Amino acid sequence: MTSCVVNQPMTEYLFSLYGKSVRYVTTSSFLVSPVQELLKYFRRDSLDESASLTLWFHAVQSRADIPLVMSPSARRLSSGTGAELGDRAETGLPYEVIHDSGRLIADFFNTGVLVIDGVQGRADGYLIRPETMPASLIEYLFHLVLIELLRHRGLYTIHATALEKNGRGVLIPGNSGRGKTTSFISLLRSGYRYLSDDHPLLRDAGDHVDLLPFPIKINVTEDTIAFFPELRNAPDHLLHPGFPKRAFYAEELYSTAIGEHCRPSLVMFPHVVDAPHSHLEPLSKSRALELLLPQALLVYDQDVARREFQVLAKLVQQVDCYRLHFGRDILDLPKLITPLLEEMR
Repeated sequence: MTSCVVNQPMTEYLFSLYGKSVRYVTTSSFLVSPVQELLKYFRRDSLDESASLTLWFHAVQSRADIPLVMSPSARRLSSGTGAELGDRAETGLPYEVIHDSGRLIADFFNTGVLVIDGVQGRADGYLIRPETMPASLIEYLFHLVLIELLRHRGLYTIHATALEKNGRGVLIPGNSGRGKTTSFISLLRSGYRYLSDDHPLLRDAGDHVDLLPFPIKINVTEDTIAFFPELRNAPDHLLHPGFPKRAFYAEELYSTAIGEHCRPSLVMFPHVVDAPHSHLEPLSKSRALELLLPQALLVYDQDVARREFQVLAKLVQQVDCYRLHFGRDILDLPKLITPLLEEMR
């Protein structure tokens, strides 16, 4: 398809994510930086093979400029406010998801339309006046498309923070306000290596599930910042201003490297309690899977949904699962978690 875009030279950018090559093409300068920021660790100057995934993002001036024609057989799969897609401010967009002739169409109305062909590995995003959008919104919409294409190629994600220590992975799933990011930073500052603040990748490795880094900026609320002196005192060029959350890169504030892909060993579902000390409550595998499933992004393809469920079920079987009752001893959380990981070795 073609679109009525702002007339600028076409530019393309190449990325590689765990054997999946990605070609990103746009004719709008406003659609470059947010994507480069999101995938900065996966950028490549060239690819050894042709791209298996291609994403075209177009800038249009109005909804009428989006060249979307649907067949009579198109059917609506879901609609909503976006709140169920995550806990970021950008997810408050009203949306409608439509299936038409093998394509998944995510209509964000006055924001734009995403057209995704998972089988062909091709997607088109049409964003209305992206020059007026916050970069975080462009990043969010691109990430939705990328994740949908990757899950057709065997890479899945959940809404969780993730760290690695001595080759063992720790996953902390949950929505905002549960203590997920605060517990993540408490471990990070003690020497754990960073995998992802929001959406780590999972891959079926046959007899186990691999946990793969997807490093992005770490978003923190003012409440979380207040717990950690290095965040409270960080200059603006390291702790970037924003609303409602600020952001930083792990390697710029902590003496830690980005972790390697690893086997997850521990899954903790945190919630904040009014108690002096944190403690762990063991969870059954069935209960852990029940809590984990809502943290996966929405899946509309039945075959993909089945494969993703199998990966999450396998993940739960290979890890120890706990409810983390997160008390006021925030800085001492590593004293609770690290011995547990060491015992697993």
